[in-house]
Amino acid sequence: MATPSPFGPFELKRGDSDKQQTWGGHKRPNAGNHVTTLQEALVAVDIPLSIIDGEFGPGTEQAVKMFQWCLTAHPYRRFNQALVTDTRNVTQAVNGRVDSQTASELERWLDQSYASTGDLVRLDSALLDHVEVGDGFRVLSHASVRDSDVVVASAAADLITTANTKAGERSVQLVLNQAFRVNGVPVSGAVVTPATRSQHLIGHAIDCNIVDGNNWNNSRTFAAGRQTDGATNLISDLKAAGYRWGGDFSNPDTPHFDKRLNPYGDAYGFKFFFNQRTITNNLPIPLKNLE
Repeated sequence: MATPSPFGPFELKRGDSDKQQTWGGHKRPNAGNHVTTLQEALVAVDIPLSIIDGEFGPGTEQAVKMFQWCLTAHPYRRFNQALVTDTRNVTQAVNGRVDSQTASELERWLDQSYASTGDLVRLDSALLDHVEVGDGFRVLSHASVRDSDVVVASAAADLITTANTKAGERSVQLVLNQAFRVNGVPVSGAVVTPATRSQHLIGHAIDCNIVDGNNWNNSRTFAAGRQTDGATNLISDLKAAGYRWGGDFSNPDTPHFDKRLNPYGDAYGFKFFFNQRTITNNLPIPLKNLE
């Protein structure tokens, strides 16, 4: 016989209330304190929730969405302040409603002592033949990060690896100036005013110079229209692979590439929170295998 869920035998959703004895959109007298139990569970797995009050309001709905996003956006979980890969694959709607799967996964996280984290990873630039960090590259102040590491979102690591492959094919070198950026830290040498919802803030962008022989294709080179054929071909290759080129922006930002995530969607907001928190709280960042 299956063990009953501590969150009740029905789908919890916005508007439910322990105080009003309403769950699943219906009055259920003496049914328990399921919303309070849910809120306590969310806090236990380190999902941000400012108040535990037994009321399924907008804050609780947003916290449930953040948990659901963590289930599907990446496989990383924290366990005793170490990072582990969760091998369980979950397809889950991010809708803020505690359906049976959300409830089951939240119980599993509690049983496994999992806690939420972001999807930042480290790529060792020393293992990349055609990508390197430049003299002005700002190494993140973080216990996990070494001088040669480039920190990006796991979902955008292919931007670096594809750029490395295409640069090799075009016989050019990428010298990185910036990848993931910590919110609020001043940006030195910025070509344009940094966007408040920048792809850098979630780890989905890189700024770089494209070195073609003795020619450095930098912002001044592109502004003057003197970029080399090697740089032009690399840009075309990366655009064809689905990445954005900063030279196409209404306010050109060169040389910049990104793997755009809608800056006004929930996914951007959730990734921004968890990835920035990873740095602020010095949470572990795994080294991605490039082999």
